[in-house]
Amino acid sequence: MTSVTEAAAGAATDGVLGDALSWLRELDGTTPDEARKRLDGLRAAHPGVGMRLVWQREAATGDYHYDLLFPSPGGTVSLAFAPDRAIPWPLRGSQRSGEQLVLRVNGADVLIERAVSLLDALWDAGLAVRLVNACLVEEAVAAARVDPTGSLTGSLTDEELQRAMDAFRRARGLLTTRATQAWMAERGLGHARLEELVAAEAAVASLRGRVTAGRAESYFAEHRDAFDRLRVVRLRYADAAEAGNAAARLRDGEDAIALAAEAMLGGLATCRMEGNHREDLVTLHGEQAGEARAGAVLGPHRLDDGGSAVTCVLAVEPAALDEITRKVVEQRLFDSWLRDRRREAHVEWFWGSTARTDELTARLKA
Repeated sequence: MTSVTEAAAGAATDGVLGDALSWLRELDGTTPDEARKRLDGLRAAHPGVGMRLVWQREAATGDYHYDLLFPSPGGTVSLAFAPDRAIPWPLRGSQRSGEQLVLRVNGADVLIERAVSLLDALWDAGLAVRLVNACLVEEAVAAARVDPTGSLTGSLTDEELQRAMDAFRRARGLLTTRATQAWMAERGLGHARLEELVAAEAAVASLRGRVTAGRAESYFAEHRDAFDRLRVVRLRYADAAEAGNAAARLRDGEDAIALAAEAMLGGLATCRMEGNHREDLVTLHGEQAGEARAGAVLGPHRLDDGGSAVTCVLAVEPAALDEITRKVVEQRLFDSWLRDRRREAHVEWFWGSTARTDELTARLKA
């Protein structure tokens, strides 16, 4: 007579679970990078099944323990394999004391828990959004490496990697070999690691392209007014009273360029001439920027750093879906896609009080 255990074991050897279990057995002794590369083959064999690999490094032995997650509408199935020589369950998750230590000052230890408690910026929703977005993008990039037919999309060709490397360096002002080498040395990066970073950035750009493909034109048509480009003079004053006086003089008809020159020479303000999309000025100055025309004076507006901004509109250029605007539109679409994914994501925090993490999670999903 077949036991329940034997029946379950037999069922687990069929189909995707059987293949996944066999795949997990073969990971013994591999690094996470190698395991992620091998996952492409399993995804290709089962293209209709979503799967994600997670791992934990056992501090006592240095070995990696892997779990394969299968998301579904009602929950997530987790599959793992632990060899007989694996660390005993009571010691799972234990840490060497050194792994909790961030730094030591005059003999006084600062542990990771203490360091995190001092990082108030961590509880800022903007930083939390970036952390969660990074995880969601990594998940989507990994899944996208297998196309709908089950074939691997593969890595970048040498030519594609070189183009991506050139773009990566230009974006950071690394225009010479010496500048690039200095930048790498400051960050402790070797050439292989730099290529990994470049390939990852290229993969994210490819993901953004797939998410926004064929949607930029319709989004632009629907939100055309938001993409008017306003040529402005922006003055930043440290003193709020000086900012108010400047705004009043501009509204009385004083020339914006002359006033900016006077303020800069007198050390009262810094000045920038910019081209901004209307939507950006609405974010800074509120709804008064929504209908601003040439000659409009916006502000003064209190800045986060305590200063005050005054903006004078010199000219308004009607919106056009040029290269710059297209990039902005695609970023808006990508941000919207990420916002929808955050609302569906299961986020777990491993530090902080429940009240604080629950509040932050709610803000992430708003």
